[in-house]
Amino acid sequence: MYILKCSDNSYYVGSTINLERRLAQHQAGEGANHTKKRLPVELVYFEEYQRIDEAFYREKQVQGWSRKKKEALIERKPENLHSLAECKNETHHSNRWLIGDERWFRLRSTTNIRESLGNTELLNLPKTAFLCSRQVPASVVLKCYDWAIEQREKGISVISGFHSQIEKDVLHYLLKGKQPIILALARGLKEKLEPEFVKPLDQGRLLIITPFDKSVKRVSSQNAQTRNQLMTSLADQITIGYASPGGQLEELLKGIKKPITKIV
Repeated sequence: MYILKCSDNSYYVGSTINLERRLAQHQAGEGANHTKKRLPVELVYFEEYQRIDEAFYREKQVQGWSRKKKEALIERKPENLHSLAECKNETHHSNRWLIGDERWFRLRSTTNIRESLGNTELLNLPKTAFLCSRQVPASVVLKCYDWAIEQREKGISVISGFHSQIEKDVLHYLLKGKQPIILALARGLKEKLEPEFVKPLDQGRLLIITPFDKSVKRVSSQNAQTRNQLMTSLADQITIGYASPGGQLEELLKGIKKPITKIV
């Protein structure tokens, strides 16, 4: 977790697995929107963690702090943190969930997200859910690939379980772009991160979410259904690569009142 001081004296809080590379990205205007408009930036504080999710949770915690509390952390004055944590403004106190990690915890409670890893701001973007049955006609495959490339070129945020083979192929095409991606798991977060997820997580364009805790280590049919319900509740619109007749996906779609597009 790190804190940058921007040219306008504002603070930016982030997390990364490679601090040196991330700082270079910020200075080159390739970081967050906040920093690219306020160059140059200066690293004023950082903490190291063994796990990226621990750094991410710390980032969200510090993001919600007041300026004075951030400065107490930067100046290594832990004795001041407790008193500064007390809210002196009743209106501010009643609306604290609107900022930083408290907004995220409220969001988690309303969407059944149990754990996450990555940029939670992606949840605020318009999202298209992509779902596809495991068994698909050959004619569907290339159409799904074309759809993925189109979303990538348009910069559309896609949320999916990326679990079936076609969904995995779609993810392959999306990862080659720069658009936001949300991966919804049908199990708890893994202890080890897949190599292809490291860079997009570091870039802030990937979010991994799950309605399950780490004790759930296997994907089951019921878990997949719960995951799909989470995805469709978060999405603004839904694209179906293919839904097998009489299958779980077709059944799930019956209760959804959002815009649904079927590739086939």
